[in-house]
Amino acid sequence: MLDLDWAPALLKRVGEVAGLGQVHLDALRLATDGDTALSLGFLDAGPHAIAPFGGAPTALDAAQVARVSELLGQIDMPALLATLPADESDAASLIGQVGSVTGGLRPYLLEHFNALRDFYVDAAGRRLHIVLWWD
Repeated sequence: MLDLDWAPALLKRVGEVAGLGQVHLDALRLATDGDTALSLGFLDAGPHAIAPFGGAPTALDAAQVARVSELLGQIDMPALLATLPADESDAASLIGQVGSVTGGLRPYLLEHFNALRDFYVDAAGRRLHIVLWWD
């Protein structure tokens, strides 16, 4: 399990602002949004219904996980973060970050990107499928 807090949208926005290529932007999107929608209607059925828990989950199969892992490994996030304005409030405004994050914007995003990349490296090495959803 991986909880990326509010970082996914910000990471994608950093990639857009920094001019990351479309293939790598798509990898970030797949890594955080998934691909194929899953039907989990059975979770709302008796005898032990748990009811809906947010948006429809999505999934990536093992081949997609391996490809996303490879592409995430090619992204130089420190270099992308270096393209943001030096002033943290200007950088936050540019990428749509509202409020503050503990430890500063760049360390926050780098920590979450590294966690995402490492998660996919591990999942790809184990040939896992991944299910994604926001709760």
